[in-house]
Amino acid sequence: MIGDVHQILQSTEAPKDATKKPPKPGTSAPRKPEGMKRELFNLMSGKDLTAVMPTDVKKTYKQKFQTGFRSVRKYKWMPFTNESRDDGLMLHHWVRADKVEAMQPYPFSRFNKVIDIPIYTDDEYENYLKIAKWSREETDYLFDTCRMFDLRWPIVYDRFDCKKFNQNRTVEDLKERFYSITYELGILRDPSSSPTAYDAEHERRRKEQLNKQWNRTAEQLQEEEDLTAELRRIELRKKEREKKAHDLQKLINMSEQQPASPSAGGIGGAASAKRKNAFRTKAGSISTTATTFFNPLDISVTALRFSEFKSSGAHFRCQEMKLPTNIGQKKLKNIEVVLEKCKMEMNPVASEPIMKTYNDFRSQIMLAQELKSAMQTAEFELESIRTRMQENGKDFDIEPRFRISQLPEGGIDDDFIGGKGQPATNRRITSYIDASSKDLTAIASRKRKTIATTPTITTTTSSSFVSSSNSPSTSAASDPKRIRKI
Repeated sequence: MIGDVHQILQSTEAPKDATKKPPKPGTSAPRKPEGMKRELFNLMSGKDLTAVMPTDVKKTYKQKFQTGFRSVRKYKWMPFTNESRDDGLMLHHWVRADKVEAMQPYPFSRFNKVIDIPIYTDDEYENYLKIAKWSREETDYLFDTCRMFDLRWPIVYDRFDCKKFNQNRTVEDLKERFYSITYELGILRDPSSSPTAYDAEHERRRKEQLNKQWNRTAEQLQEEEDLTAELRRIELRKKEREKKAHDLQKLINMSEQQPASPSAGGIGGAASAKRKNAFRTKAGSISTTATTFFNPLDISVTALRFSEFKSSGAHFRCQEMKLPTNIGQKKLKNIEVVLEKCKMEMNPVASEPIMKTYNDFRSQIMLAQELKSAMQTAEFELESIRTRMQENGKDFDIEPRFRISQLPEGGIDDDFIGGKGQPATNRRITSYIDASSKDLTAIASRKRKTIATTPTITTTTSSSFVSSSNSPSTSAASDPKRIRKI
């Protein structure tokens, strides 16, 4: 720093403290690098830069064990057997020397998952599994191959020797034979089980359609795109025509609803006629309530309307099996219960015959629910009539076919079917359906109360009309307003 002051003052004599000592022989003074500031070089000259500069040096594998942290573990080449193998093959691997004494079973043997393939006896094969297209030896060979390769069908088909039995088998044939035997054995040994079935014909059609789809040429693809574009244009023109027709029909309906020359007298006459008709209806309903009973022809059956895809374009057939959104929770619950009791899937394979049968079956479930509700109403009507007749000293028996089955799920006893006055079927599916909506006992008591009070009202109205014809003092009794208040 004194040298800097000396340079500033431009002094000719340098101070004694500022004189530099000559370098030692054999050493060369470091030179300032180009571009470095002189002040920085003076700070760094003659010092160890390793403590100043950051370093990131890690010990290598060799340095780590040369420093003497710990000794290297010893390993031994030991034999072992895999518990998942049946041939007793002896293999070897490296094991730490301190763990040789406590060797455990091979840890990876637990990942060997074996598929349980059924085994049939000679009697079962002769009585239930024997067919003309497959011999016993070929069937045994198929099951041994499936057991060897854990039902990996591409490998089973590749390793299945068709020349051994002079038969040309496809993978669908092998699957059909295997799953048909599995299905028969499952039904035979456990009737309540749900074994897996295999539709070989459907699988063949699926692969055929897939091959046709894959092998389409460029011309066919272009033709399909042109037809799709033309179909979109046709649909757009159709929607425009339908919109114009709808607007025109709307204008026609509006013109028909407006009268040409309305008059005050005509309006007043129509209103008075309407009031008279309403009065006649209300007055007549008082006397006819007592004779209103259940009519089977008045049953309102709500049919299921599934989605219809009339527009162009492809869609999944499973979308046609979706239930409408206007179905109540109770009907949905009944459908689910019946399907579960019948051991049917909630979402089956959406082929065309299955889709139609499945939709028809669910429609029949709703029809059975409506009929059961109607039968329940008719049963309580019969009970109310029977109660009134018992009050008059008369009685009759209600046949079992007019009653709801009160036995547990599964219908009524088979001994009471088909006889005189008995049901024609065991009504097993209807026993799963819950049709209870209200307390029908309270409804029946309410109906009996209405029937008991109705004759008094009819007598009062009739006497009022008679008295009005005899004396003018009772003309107020024939006033329609007063009758409506009664």
